[in-house]
Amino acid sequence: MNETLKIHAEELGTKIGFKKTKIGWIPEDWDVKSLRDCAEILDNRRKPLNSEERKLRKGDIPYYGANGVVDYIDGYLFEEDLILIAEDGGYFDEFLDRPIAYRVKGKSWVNNHAHVIRVRQNFSYDFIFYCLQHKNILKYLNGGTRAKLNKGELVKLPIQIPSFLEQQKIAFILSIWDETIRLKKELLNSNILLRKSLEQNLLSGKIRLKKFVECNEKVKTKIGDLPKDWELKPLSEVLIRVKERLVPISTENYRQIGIRSHCKGIFYKEEVSGQSLGNKSVYWIQQDCFIVNIVFAWEHAIAKTTINEVGMIASHRFPMYKPNESLELDFLLYFFKTAMGKHLLGLASPGGAGRNKTLGQTEFIKLKMPIPSLDEQKNIISILNTSDNKIELLKREIRALEEQKKGLMQQLLTGKIRVKV
Repeated sequence: MNETLKIHAEELGTKIGFKKTKIGWIPEDWDVKSLRDCAEILDNRRKPLNSEERKLRKGDIPYYGANGVVDYIDGYLFEEDLILIAEDGGYFDEFLDRPIAYRVKGKSWVNNHAHVIRVRQNFSYDFIFYCLQHKNILKYLNGGTRAKLNKGELVKLPIQIPSFLEQQKIAFILSIWDETIRLKKELLNSNILLRKSLEQNLLSGKIRLKKFVECNEKVKTKIGDLPKDWELKPLSEVLIRVKERLVPISTENYRQIGIRSHCKGIFYKEEVSGQSLGNKSVYWIQQDCFIVNIVFAWEHAIAKTTINEVGMIASHRFPMYKPNESLELDFLLYFFKTAMGKHLLGLASPGGAGRNKTLGQTEFIKLKMPIPSLDEQKNIISILNTSDNKIELLKREIRALEEQKKGLMQQLLTGKIRVKV
């Protein structure tokens, strides 16, 4: 059939070589079956264990829940290839519009938060898995404030089924993407471990670049042994507090910043009016400053300001400091991102848990940190920056591969792209 006739047919509500089904257009030689036709649901064999029971049964066999491995124990309920799919709505991936389905191979124990699916022999295990990853299952959810994917709805889930050989070939193509993503993630994890080692050793002087080593002597300090040619200085000698008070204009709007815990950086809040600020102590953000949230400093709520934040404001709970000529800002930030830096921030944050552990600014500037020469600081920064950039590149590559796989799944699992059988 020529292209003009094909277009005309589609305008009339048909697709050449496709048929319309309750799950949309699929190739004419494909079928639609319910999940119960393709698989058995083994939920009656699940058995939850509480935390005390798991402590008494420590071992090397994975104990699974809705989101993956919860623990490792000494026994198993299953010893075969299975698919687990989240039962509780709280574990559903809203961005991808699907629940989390994952494969289990070998010995396993499963609690009652995941459906256990055994694929029947005349269907491809991997193909059914990819279909469950791809399906929009949210519309099958029941329940109130916390929806659940009930077994009764799960077994009715419609699955598009090509021939067994086509199932295998589609699954093989998608498995290539999975394997590539897995290898990239392994490489990412290796680089993260290397980055952590570099951070711990370079910022403490345990590992040094040869050109900076004048002698191998170490000096004992309160924060550990340091190279003899490094200095241990209180922050009061290397930091300058900067603050420019904002006098709000009632008719103007201002954007405030916040700082995420766990070194996750600065975020921007909604604009507020000058009138709502009233007489609050609020300050203009200065560029290239070390900034800390005094309420959550103990939880690593620290960051560096950039030109992007100029013109924004922060309350008195976000003091800013500029290093003097003997200290690089990035070296300061890298140091306080370490476990030692977090420990020191905790020491300067007396009080109980949570919001009572407020960073005392007087205590903060009394803290001491190791400081090598400026040249050595710059070299350490360069090494850590290179490692950070490599990690970020790998993360972008993984995201791109996952998007490619998602698009390929959409094409292959609907028959828009056919494989040769």
